[in-house]
Amino acid sequence: MAHPATPDAHGAVDAANAAHGAAEAAAHGGGEHAASFPPFDSSLFASQLVWFVITFGALYYIVSRFIVPKVSSVLATRAAAVSSDLDAAAKKSASAEEARVNMEKAVAKARADARALVDSARADVTAKLTAEQEAAERRLSDRIGAAETRVNEARAKALAEVPAIADALARDIADKIAPARAAGGA
Repeated sequence: MAHPATPDAHGAVDAANAAHGAAEAAAHGGGEHAASFPPFDSSLFASQLVWFVITFGALYYIVSRFIVPKVSSVLATRAAAVSSDLDAAAKKSASAEEARVNMEKAVAKARADARALVDSARADVTAKLTAEQEAAERRLSDRIGAAETRVNEARAKALAEVPAIADALARDIADKIAPARAAGGA
């Protein structure tokens, strides 16, 4: 900025600086005629109320016509989805319970079938073992009977031969004793 050379120019500059200081003081509340805060200025209440009503009405219209219906539709959609999910979960839970009951029945039937199969196999094995044991006992009885018969036949034969053997033995003894007596008595 260029410095004015004339004294009148200095006076105009000083007046401008003073006016600028007064405007600053008024803006900061330092002056006597400072303007009040606009919401508290009673001369502006009427226009503030009109703009409040217009703004509130516009906001109410926008919210009631656009936002609330969208929120309501989202809530309804979500409620329907939750309801259908709960229904599907209940159906799946019921089918899972039914499957569990069927599985338990199948396991019980399989155990009963296995028990019956084991009992049947045990009965068959017991019957076979009993039949084999009886057959073995019959074979042993037959062998024992045959052996007893042979023993009895051998005993009978031996007993039948005993008198002949005893007679032959007595003769041998007598022959051995008699020649010795005859030699001793002669």
